[in-house]
Parts: sequence; structure tokens; C-alpha cells
Amino acid sequence: MAKANVFLLSIVLMASLASLSHGLIINGLQIGTISVRGVLRCTLTGNLNAPLVNDATVFLTCAGSSATLGQAVTDLAGAFNILAKIADTVAFDRSRCIVTVRVPVATCSVFPPDAVISSTVTLVSVVQTNTGNIANFVTGTFLRF
Repeated sequence: MAKANVFLLSIVLMASLASLSHGLIINGLQIGTISVRGVLRCTLTGNLNAPLVNDATVFLTCAGSSATLGQAVTDLAGAFNILAKIADTVAFDRSRCIVTVRVPVATCSVFPPDAVISSTVTLVSVVQTNTGNIANFVTGTFLRF
């Protein structure tokens, strides 16, 4: 019985190391952190002059999953930065990831009640650092989901 437990433990350990060592690769670089930045405005049409939305929680999800890879709260300028570590990004597929906000929020009354607005993410750069590579993404206009 002890041999079986040791064998099972070694399989689990190898599987967990394999998934991390074969993690997210972008532009030939293994990514350690994902950063998604954006600004939330009180508009459903993409009006860049619309008021900013502060104190709203935004969520990063991928591939239609309800699991959140990361979240952040907008600041007074409506800006946010979601950070996700490689261990949290196994499900990250940049072509199928979105940032969502549950509305309405207190600082904006034009959002429809009981809805979700979302934005796609676009890769802008990969930065190499001493602590690992960071993939930087930005959001586009938030629309009703």
C-alpha cells in the first residue's frame, strides 16, 4: 500500500510540474504573468467622452468559463489592472478571453439592470524581466454581453 501511495504522489507531482513547464507561450516566450489594463466608461456606445466609472469590479474569464482568472477594482480614473500568475493562466486563451463587469454600478446609471458588459483583450507587448516574462493586454470598448 505504501508503494502505491508513493507512486500516485509521484504521478501527481510530475503532472503538476508538466503543466507549469508547458504553460502559456507567446511570441516564443514562456509567460509568467498576464496583465490586462483598461478604462471603464459610463457608455454602451464606446463614447470616449463619457464619464469614468470608479469602484466597479472587473473580471477576467476565458473560453466561456465562469471561473475567474483575475479581478480588479476600477480607480477614480476608471482604470484597472488585472494581474494573473502563470499558475492561474492554464485556461488562458487570448482569442477567447474577455473582461466583464456586472452592472448596474453605483457610479453609472446608463447600464441596463441585471446585465453584464464585456470587452475583448488585445496583446500589446511581452516584457522580459528578471522575475519572468509579462504579457501585457488592453481592453477595447465594453459592450452588452
